[in-house]
Amino acid sequence: MFHDLNISNDSKLKAGETQLDSLRKRLELCSELGYEVVALNNTVVGKIGQNNVNPFRKMDIPDVSGKGFRKNFRVLSRLSVVVEDISQNYELNANNPVVSSYDIVAVQPTTEKLFQAACGTFEVDIISLELSTRLPFYLKHSTVGLAIERGIHFEISYSACIKDSTARRHLISNAINLIRVTRGKNIIVTSEAQRAMELRGPYDIINLCSLFGLNQAAARDCLTINCRSVIYHSETRRNVHKGVVSVNSVGDLDAHEEWKTGEATAMEL
Repeated sequence: MFHDLNISNDSKLKAGETQLDSLRKRLELCSELGYEVVALNNTVVGKIGQNNVNPFRKMDIPDVSGKGFRKNFRVLSRLSVVVEDISQNYELNANNPVVSSYDIVAVQPTTEKLFQAACGTFEVDIISLELSTRLPFYLKHSTVGLAIERGIHFEISYSACIKDSTARRHLISNAINLIRVTRGKNIIVTSEAQRAMELRGPYDIINLCSLFGLNQAAARDCLTINCRSVIYHSETRRNVHKGVVSVNSVGDLDAHEEWKTGEATAMEL
């Protein structure tokens, strides 16, 4: 099952084209190319406000269960926050109604300090970097290792390399470096497509990943298994705080349940 977890909400519209027209074209093409799960991405720069609540809930999203779409085609929502201040960490939790209105949460840190914080403490599913330009800091194995241990994935978005030769050169160089420091673990590849023409099929992307130093099996994982792990991680992040604790009096326990108190009897000792 192939995934594209970054279909941009920032559409580049043609004359007379609406946002919904552009969105439908991209969703239909994703289905035609073989993707079965996609995420519509809303990017927020700076602090999160109430006006940043999931916009896709209010939009008349095309019915993906009908004609023109693959069976079981699934559309998720994603929030990407360009982090400019360490205090934004406190906004990125499941108790924030704006954040919880999305299925997936990603951050794009802008400094090395924020990158370290994102890897070590931020409650997110994806860390995204602007790989189509020169990175303002070095990537270290010890730092990315913190994120990997916490189940966070790193994103490589390929659409930039379609638009510009300089961006393509930076993207390939940075992707090679990212894969080196992560040792190929916890990587996902997405399109970040603003137009349908920027989308590519899964097998084209698998071939592209060979330029990053990934073999075909690892490249396929970046579109399948690793993306599923992102979704599982997001579900855990959103639901883990909703657990229920049951409290009973010791006197209500049956004889065979007394072990739950942790008190051993003299016979047992």
